Amino acid sequence: MNINLNKENIIKYFSMFIIVFISTLVIPSCGVLKQHAIYVGLIASTTYSILDMCYPNYVSIDNTIDNNFRY
Repeated sequence: MNINLNKENIIKYFSMFIIVFISTLVIPSCGVLKQHAIYVGLIASTTYSILDMCYPNYVSIDNTIDNNFRY
């Protein structure tokens, strides 16, 4: 299995981790341990990266019309 990571993907995954980590610390009214916030951030960014690798967004530019695409 060949996993190809580029700088753009690493920035996306790291920013997802930071956003979820900070949100987990700030949003709940009860105190959340920093260690648990890191776990939640890692789970979110890992899930995002797996979904991004398994179901990437392909854009096909041609003259054909895709009947399954809804506006």
